[in-house]
Amino acid sequence: MEHSPGAVVHRLRPLLLAVHEALSAGVTVSATIHAAHGWNPTADRHLDHQLVRREAMERLRPWGARPEDDEPSDALLARRLEVTDTGTDNLGLPMSGLILRTATDVLRVWRSDDGELPAAATDGLRAFYRQSPSRQLQLELDERTGRPRPEPGHLALLWADSGAVLTRFDLVRPGGHVGRRVQVDWHVDLLHRLVRPAA
Repeated sequence: MEHSPGAVVHRLRPLLLAVHEALSAGVTVSATIHAAHGWNPTADRHLDHQLVRREAMERLRPWGARPEDDEPSDALLARRLEVTDTGTDNLGLPMSGLILRTATDVLRVWRSDDGELPAAATDGLRAFYRQSPSRQLQLELDERTGRPRPEPGHLALLWADSGAVLTRFDLVRPGGHVGRRVQVDWHVDLLHRLVRPAA
């Protein structure tokens, strides 16, 4: 499986555009609620970010979006840990992001004003950041067939907003960590590459 920036953006283009649309709608919802109540969004940034996440999650349900709760990135292990009570929505921790899975990639969506990934402060994040560089192809054996299968790519989509408009929409492929410091394999500005490409 190709993990170069061009190949990943091409492969995930419909999902990436859907996430951009969902986050943009979430930013609008938050701005509308704050304006209707006369609230200043900077007085409670957590509420502002949570409203954006909530709206985005609702719009991304067809893609299987769910709150990111620092679960292991291994799909088989994650299935074993999945909560089986579907009677109520579990929206996760207040400031957690969203997680989306495709057949080839695991995408975590996080707010980031500075364009940096969250520090590798937990076992779950360290496992998510740990992967081979995109220039190197690493295969695992498929337990059912005994044939090699590619590892899923771990990606982060970092967003930020200002004035009810998205100002950051970056796709980042982590490449490990040194202590709490995350190493980056590559970092792409999708606002200019995907959403508003040059004419």
